[in-house]
Amino acid sequence: MSTLTLAPVSAGEGGPRVPASLPGPGPAPVHRTVARQAAVHPSRTAVRAHDGVLTYGGLDQRADDLAHRLRAHGVRDRDVVAVCLESSARLLVALLGVLKAGAGYVLLDPRHVRGGGAAPLHDSGAGVVVTQELFAGAFEGAGVTVLPDVTPASSHAALPPASDVTHADTAYVLRGVNVPHAVVDRLAADGRFLPVTAGDVVVPYAPAVADGAALALWAPLMAGARLVLPPPGELTPYELASLVREERASVLRVASRHVPDLIDSGVLPGLRGLRCLVVAGEAAHVAGLLPTTRVIETSRL
Repeated sequence: MSTLTLAPVSAGEGGPRVPASLPGPGPAPVHRTVARQAAVHPSRTAVRAHDGVLTYGGLDQRADDLAHRLRAHGVRDRDVVAVCLESSARLLVALLGVLKAGAGYVLLDPRHVRGGGAAPLHDSGAGVVVTQELFAGAFEGAGVTVLPDVTPASSHAALPPASDVTHADTAYVLRGVNVPHAVVDRLAADGRFLPVTAGDVVVPYAPAVADGAALALWAPLMAGARLVLPPPGELTPYELASLVREERASVLRVASRHVPDLIDSGVLPGLRGLRCLVVAGEAAHVAGLLPTTRVIETSRL
């Protein structure tokens, strides 16, 4: 596998259980930056999804529990763990739990897995798969350990597992490329791609396996913002617009293929509450329909 590098660019569910030594302002792994948000704002809403709502404290706690379960199943620092889950709050628990276990993750598209597409699993070298009951059968005979449940264990651990992972280690694997924590941190801090502040409500409308989707998931949580995940499957332009309005979203990220439908349906001008619209690709004619919204095209990401 190759490694991606980036050149410099011009608690509703109880309090968080985080190490006394939290990352300072310098580079840190993604999960430690999220842990800082959980320590400072444990009761702030982190994730809203069709399967529930998690505060920063609750997300941190559940991820700690999963991290210990992964360690109990043999996961160690710098391993790779596969995750096959639909868009949901449990997806964020799984991804954060993998990072807290010291590993990097590779996302498997549930649509492809149900169709027998397990090649990314074998190519990644993952020995453990975190999934849901619906997809667990697809991994029978694959020679991997399957964890079909990411709900909290009955006994909560006081701290995440000890780990010496740094910002230079792999956070996730995308198409055979190891993406370090440092790249996620750099992109999250770069307002050219996804400008997010703690007061934002962010809706990322794209499969978690798509290009740039990792940034759309982690940048909000690293900033202390609220992440709103659309339900699994395709939404109509009217359903997406309704979600944005109901959640009072300030940042929306969509793929360029969704732009024509948003324009043709006539719903785009009604999203004037957006502070920022991020389009993965080209966004022709959008700026004129949302004159007070910052429109960002991320074709280079």
